[in-house]
Amino acid sequence: MAAAGDTRPMPEGGVYLVLTAPRCSPEQLTEEAVRLAVPFVQVREKELDDDELLTLSRRLSEIARGSNTRIIINDRPDIAARSGADGVHLGRTDTPIAQAREIVGKKLIGLSAATPEELGAALAAGADYVGAGPVYATTTKKTGREPLGLRTVRELSCMPERPPLVAIGGIGIGRVREVFAAGADFAAVVSAVCAADNPIAALRDLVAMVDTGSHPGTSGIEDIDAQINHEGLRHCPRCASPLRAWQVRDSVRLTCASCGYVLYLPPAPVTCTIVERDEQVLMVRRRYSPGEGLWCLPAGFVEPGEHPAESAVREVEEETGLRTEILRLFDTWASSEDPRTPVVSIAYVARVVGGTLEAGDDASEAVFFPMNRLPENIAFETHRRALARYVAARNRQ
Repeated sequence: MAAAGDTRPMPEGGVYLVLTAPRCSPEQLTEEAVRLAVPFVQVREKELDDDELLTLSRRLSEIARGSNTRIIINDRPDIAARSGADGVHLGRTDTPIAQAREIVGKKLIGLSAATPEELGAALAAGADYVGAGPVYATTTKKTGREPLGLRTVRELSCMPERPPLVAIGGIGIGRVREVFAAGADFAAVVSAVCAADNPIAALRDLVAMVDTGSHPGTSGIEDIDAQINHEGLRHCPRCASPLRAWQVRDSVRLTCASCGYVLYLPPAPVTCTIVERDEQVLMVRRRYSPGEGLWCLPAGFVEPGEHPAESAVREVEEETGLRTEILRLFDTWASSEDPRTPVVSIAYVARVVGGTLEAGDDASEAVFFPMNRLPENIAFETHRRALARYVAARNRQ
């Protein structure tokens, strides 16, 4: 698919970079995006006046001219028309698409949508692509809307004859694959690149992560390994055609439109660790969703080839700075609390053997709580139950 005036086919998918006050020059970052063949670069610089925005848009359009990177201007069809950009992206309250089409002619027009009804309206209005969001909570742009979550992305991706879908909102490097797995064609990133200390390096890492194990040329063995380890796939491990979210009986599953292969992902193994010291239990406050800002036990996914006990020790050290020794297996359970995937949780009891208490990785705080004054705002019910059982057992001793 392409806009009527654009002879280049619409890219199948990839990174959609949104430029908002990057910590390097926009020109440098756009040059790197062109070098990396990033499909879209959107200019969203609301602090610039009209002349400054037009000048910047012209410079970036010239940098991308003749490449496979399209320059999109946020909200301003007039700037898109005058700057030589490839298109404009319109929010729900911006210029109506019919009026924008009169201004930009045959350039690309993207529209924002958050419901199947809005996506249907965007399709009927002639949108070249749809931006769905915010998928996760974000501070980059105040939308006044609750996060859609991956389930809505799956619903939107399953709509027949839909335009390409760009997921946006709170998508960091650790979430890109899961939005692709939910059926999005493009993942829009803003602060994950622009707010990074080194935006160019962050963009390189992001593109490399998206390309690794997800390109049609990737070997079946690599893709099957990714499936087993629940890393999220974008292409069929049987024939390498793109996967799309589709309704299979009572569930939405990734399905190959070419050969019909249905991807059944296994539950992901997760460890959590109860670390007691001086009748206090170690807990961390989550830096990211799910459960952002809430407390839980040090926990995380088991890495490929890693024993769960090794994972438990590693997660505690990454999140709290403390080195631990596993004392015993405490419990196991299955749950669907994590919106990204069903999990099988393995809980251990451990003791501290070294290190310095300091929050890191996914944790914004790391604190030892007295067992009779554990926090109320615990992120996961399974952690709450495990702690209750552990404390009850200790009290019986």
